[in-house]
Amino acid sequence: MNLPKHLFFAIIASAVLTACGGSSDYIPKPLPAQLSIDFSAEPSGWAFGTSDFSSETRPTDIVTEYRTLPLPFSGKGLYTYGTNRSDDLFIYIKKKYSGFAPNTEYALSFQTTIVSNVASGCFGVGGSPGDSVWLFAGASPTEPLTVKNGDEFIMNIDRGGQSGSGKYALVLGTIGNASTDCGRAPYMEKKLSNQTPLNIKTDADGSLWLLLGIDSGFESTSHIYYKSIIVNAVPVAK
Repeated sequence: MNLPKHLFFAIIASAVLTACGGSSDYIPKPLPAQLSIDFSAEPSGWAFGTSDFSSETRPTDIVTEYRTLPLPFSGKGLYTYGTNRSDDLFIYIKKKYSGFAPNTEYALSFQTTIVSNVASGCFGVGGSPGDSVWLFAGASPTEPLTVKNGDEFIMNIDRGGQSGSGKYALVLGTIGNASTDCGRAPYMEKKLSNQTPLNIKTDADGSLWLLLGIDSGFESTSHIYYKSIIVNAVPVAK
């Protein structure tokens, strides 16, 4: 198992201090860490879910799987697809990552690359297929889950909704690409990132659940390919 970056540098710092006559009780401060996820390599451990629907509008055609990227791209990506029957559907992916400093607040910055064939500036039922489908990125010390609240199925964490960010997730942008061809937009790569960091505290084991998803206000089908995700985690100074 690979040693997490912050633990590796912490061990080196402690060894150097001891060798120079310093105290072996030295406790290094948490150092920045980075997660680099390349979906062309089909990383394991990712799970998916849906939320923001009722018993009557539960989606029945959700797809989340590794697929070969469409032309003109090569390699693979993590494909998600589903039909919004509730005027508000969230399709998400998640995975638990360890190796952070325990009980430590980190400022998270996300750099996400997706592939989409949805044009920008187009009209659709309930909203725009490109401009009314938002990409979220977030993290939580507890596992993000879909729970039932009355007849509604919602997330157990405050991740926001549609164009609004929440405590545990931020809106990075929309899935509409640079094309304005509403009839037949080509597949294009789109990079999205957050301007303001998301501050999240790790659990006692130094773990965080990473969460990404598309939130649709467009009352039809939406789909994207996740190509890569980079998460930079910087300890928040106290």
